[in-house]
Amino acid sequence: MNLLIDFGNTRLKWAPWIGSRLAEGGVFAHAEATLPAMLEREWAGLPQPERVLVASVVKPELEQALEGVVASLFARPTQFVRSPVNALGIVNAYAEHVRLGVDRFLALAALHAKAARGQILVSCGTALTLDALCADGRHLGGLIAPSPQLMREALGRSTARTGGARGMLTEIADNTADAVHSGSVLAAVALIERFRRGVERSLGSPIAMIGDGGGIDELLPLLPDLQRERDLVLRGLALWAEHARA
Repeated sequence: MNLLIDFGNTRLKWAPWIGSRLAEGGVFAHAEATLPAMLEREWAGLPQPERVLVASVVKPELEQALEGVVASLFARPTQFVRSPVNALGIVNAYAEHVRLGVDRFLALAALHAKAARGQILVSCGTALTLDALCADGRHLGGLIAPSPQLMREALGRSTARTGGARGMLTEIADNTADAVHSGSVLAAVALIERFRRGVERSLGSPIAMIGDGGGIDELLPLLPDLQRERDLVLRGLALWAEHARA
């Protein structure tokens, strides 16, 4: 059994990889002060893994805290995966290859393994990331923006009278709560649609749109062509584990 961990900016998601399947794991919002206790509770009774593989985009202090728990509970080193120049059929577009978030790289690898086609990955968590992928596995690049939730939080922190109340989605708002909520969602949708048009012009053909992440569901009603996927980073980690074993 391999223990796979997707260590995001807001949430940590984990699952055991047993044989050739992803077993049930867990997910929780993390904080540096409480991370060790939460991991010990999450992993109580978990069998000792052969390997612990992590896709991390967090600061070094959190990675070190995770390493300490893994060493204490399982007497195993923690293997942090970093984005390579190419692997798993994906060719990294970034000149500084390690600067591409490894979560993005692994999610693209999982998509490509499922269907080798032109496609855009829309991932919505703390950030909104867009990545374009050719059918031959070439990563064309992408965009990064605040997610709708982060936009709303930023407005709440930086302006005196826009935070607080939860709004509803509308095309033209007549109150502040709805204006903030709708503005954040519609801004994200407009960016996604513009990115898609640009990629399709570049490739000369329509491409598939795939969405993943904890914040993707509020975008789905406005993007009917967006296909929902789940656990792409963990699925990409599983591919990495299998590739390393081969």
